[in-house]
Amino acid sequence: MPTDAEFQAFWDEDATNKRTGCSKLGDAMCETWPVEADRMEFYAWSKAKADKRFKEREMTNVSAQELTEMLATMNFNNDILRGKLVNILERSVVPWLPVGNDRTGAIYRIVPGAFGLLPDQQDPKTNREIVPMNVLGVNTSVQPEIPSRSPELNFSEESTRSNESDDSDDAGFVFHQIGNLEYWADDPDNLRSYEDAATENWLSTQFHVVMRFGRNGAASGVYVIYDFYPEDEYLQERRKVDDDDWGYLPSDLTDRQIAFAKIANQITDLRLGRTFDFTEALDYPVELVRAVKTPENTIVRATAA
Repeated sequence: MPTDAEFQAFWDEDATNKRTGCSKLGDAMCETWPVEADRMEFYAWSKAKADKRFKEREMTNVSAQELTEMLATMNFNNDILRGKLVNILERSVVPWLPVGNDRTGAIYRIVPGAFGLLPDQQDPKTNREIVPMNVLGVNTSVQPEIPSRSPELNFSEESTRSNESDDSDDAGFVFHQIGNLEYWADDPDNLRSYEDAATENWLSTQFHVVMRFGRNGAASGVYVIYDFYPEDEYLQERRKVDDDDWGYLPSDLTDRQIAFAKIANQITDLRLGRTFDFTEALDYPVELVRAVKTPENTIVRATAA
């Protein structure tokens, strides 16, 4: 039977030569180990090694501070950096991020995740490369067909006709999803530290937190957007909201609906004990769209053709 050292030598040679295709790898294995039992042993050895690597990557400690610094300083136009960020946000073990408390005293946090929100149209007609849905765009001047309590607003119910928007600030922006917004459902006096927060006393707001970024890829604000495609717990599928029961904050006694709001200028502003407002709030549904790459390697919103 081959030794671990022999298996490792074959593994290293395979990585160095970058063999492609099952047939090339299979031929190399047959040449190295003519006996099928030896090849099966290598399969088992390589699977165990890959599983170990995956577990180590999943359990690599990333602190809340490190994640915050990454979000604050990264270039969101960079494919590799976005891939690393998604890997961290989607791990089974990842630290939550504090947000602070609003004017009513409600306390919020971010539970990291990269794929909470869905666009209103998943497959736009475009000749450009569509970015994965961890990055989306929001059209603040387009109202999709969702019940709103602001019928007097005269916004278009269709996307603009151009395939790619001009991405002007007054019409919307692109963003990277970073997690779910949850609120503390217990007595606020029982939450004084991270240790106190390590309980199950958090509930979903059905809002998701996103990092806005500009043409240069730099972060330019932290926003929350309501999820108009929540998962139906009975059908176990995402279904579009078709009534007027949306956008209510858990502590807001004014019966105010919001679909979109800003919660910080910078991700580094977020912390326990901080008091913040939901600014730039919109009380009508906004349209979410896919994002696409430009020839200049920037990212802009795509709209339906």
